[in-house]
Amino acid sequence: MTIPDPALPDPALPAVPTPPANAAKDPATPPVPTAQALAVTLAERDATITEQDATNEELAASNQRLVRANAELTAASAYVQTQTQALHRSQKALRQLNQQLEARVAERTGQLDAALRECRQHSATLTAVFDQTPAALCLLRGPEHRFTYFNRSFQRQYPDRVLRGRPMAEALPEAAAQGFTALLDRVYQTGEPYHGQEMPMREEGPHGPRERFFDFTYQAFRESGTVVGVAVCAFDVTEQVRVREQVAVAIFRGPRCIIEMANPAVCAIWGRTAEQVVGKPLFEALPDAAGQGFEELLAGVLATGVPFVAKELPVTLVRAGHRDTVYCNFVYQPLLDAQGSISGITLVATDVSEQVRARQHLEALGRELAEAYATLQVAHVDTELANAALSQRNQHLRATNEDLDNFVYAASHDLKLPVLNLAGLFDELRRGVTFADPAEEATLVPLIQEALQQLGTTLDDLSALGQVQQAAHAVAEPVALAEVVADVLLTLEPQVRAARARVTTDFTALPVVAYSQSGLRTIVLNLLSNALKYADPARPARVHVSLWLDAGQPVLWVKDNGLGFDATAHGPELFQLFRRFHDHTEGTGVGLYLVNRLVQARGGRIEVDSRVGEGATFRVYLGGNQ
Repeated sequence: MTIPDPALPDPALPAVPTPPANAAKDPATPPVPTAQALAVTLAERDATITEQDATNEELAASNQRLVRANAELTAASAYVQTQTQALHRSQKALRQLNQQLEARVAERTGQLDAALRECRQHSATLTAVFDQTPAALCLLRGPEHRFTYFNRSFQRQYPDRVLRGRPMAEALPEAAAQGFTALLDRVYQTGEPYHGQEMPMREEGPHGPRERFFDFTYQAFRESGTVVGVAVCAFDVTEQVRVREQVAVAIFRGPRCIIEMANPAVCAIWGRTAEQVVGKPLFEALPDAAGQGFEELLAGVLATGVPFVAKELPVTLVRAGHRDTVYCNFVYQPLLDAQGSISGITLVATDVSEQVRARQHLEALGRELAEAYATLQVAHVDTELANAALSQRNQHLRATNEDLDNFVYAASHDLKLPVLNLAGLFDELRRGVTFADPAEEATLVPLIQEALQQLGTTLDDLSALGQVQQAAHAVAEPVALAEVVADVLLTLEPQVRAARARVTTDFTALPVVAYSQSGLRTIVLNLLSNALKYADPARPARVHVSLWLDAGQPVLWVKDNGLGFDATAHGPELFQLFRRFHDHTEGTGVGLYLVNRLVQARGGRIEVDSRVGEGATFRVYLGGNQ
């Protein structure tokens, strides 16, 4: 492309006439572009064309890249589709394999469950067999010999010990101290069994130290050929050892009864050691036994060959420096030599001194008991006479109490009418009489009214006291506690309003109790009346009535937030007649006395918790005699 020179005229453009220099400018004629402005416009056009050419080249290059990317994407899509198909085939094969594995696992699980059931059955059978065996069995696992199993016979050896999971040295420290743990270590390390016979074991028993003897076997047990523990099988042979130790045996030879053998038991009876007697004639070794008839007995056995049997025969010997009488059961048995001649005597004896002395002591106690029994019989007769007199006195007192109750009731009932008449007369007097001094009227009239009201209240309380005996022995019947409380609150409605009280109940533990309805109403009435009467004026009264069971016995709770009192200091006085702890309210001090008598008459009791300013809690144990 040829760019025209802006200084030369373009032959393609029409010639523009040049106006004369002095020509006047016509405002209506548009300006004619100059050559310089045209040249600028042409330059901008050429620059725009160049930019368009560059953009077209970039677009062409971008199209080529898009074509290549599209080809690559098509190839990738084909590859992904191929891989997806392969993945679907793999997933299908995997599902089939999974199903096969699940079926195989289910089959193996069933086999395993069956094997486990069989194993548990075998284990239960073995456990039952091991628990019934008289041998003491246990399994000790690991180098520390921890108890992993023990049967009942083993546990009976140590009834107060915790064994399971504990090392033997910790559970049975006395066994470790006496070398049994060292034996277990050797079996665990070498795998070779160990057998013990009549091995002594000293331990602290329930009644002090004791020594027992055991025959036992320590046997290593293995898992995968490796020793993992020791099995213990033991028998308590203490009784056998004790019996053998208690049997005294000696052998005498010849007419002089030379002591050829003497075991520890016979040496203990004689009070000598074996070195002191063996090889010596009997009565030279035991001179203190001479002269008690044993020479004749031995001579008779040597002469006749007939054994001699003695039972609880006393023999006096010098033992530990003083003379002591020993009682023995023994047999003199002749010994024959090879020719059949009598060459000696075998002594088999048992020391029964303790049994004889115990029997003698029991016989003495029996005589004393017989004498005491005779004395007791006399005392029993005296007691029966005293009980009869006491019963008669109790009946008399009961009758007197009933008479007093009846008298109190009758007297209070008879006095009510005069008091009412007196109150009516006073009202008539007030209406018909005018006091000369108004101040005197203002003082005396309230005093008289208060006295009459208090007298009426006292008569009501005395009337209630007179009815206690009847209420206490009234027949028990099902009583709904909620109904009793509702009835009492209806009676006490003015007091509830005055104390701004809210009374809540909870009888879910036992909604209905078997009790005397009138007695229970009297109890609830007096306790609620006290809770309202002694409410704290600084706050609204809150009273909660509930019933709970204590060892199956119903307990009525009445808890308030009133003034309270020092229950620790005044507890014993709480249920005394006419006893009061607050004087700012009306009352006679009869209510709690009445409640206590009612509750005690039916076999119950009352407990009280209270502190000054913190309210009071009454727990009424209604008793089993409902």
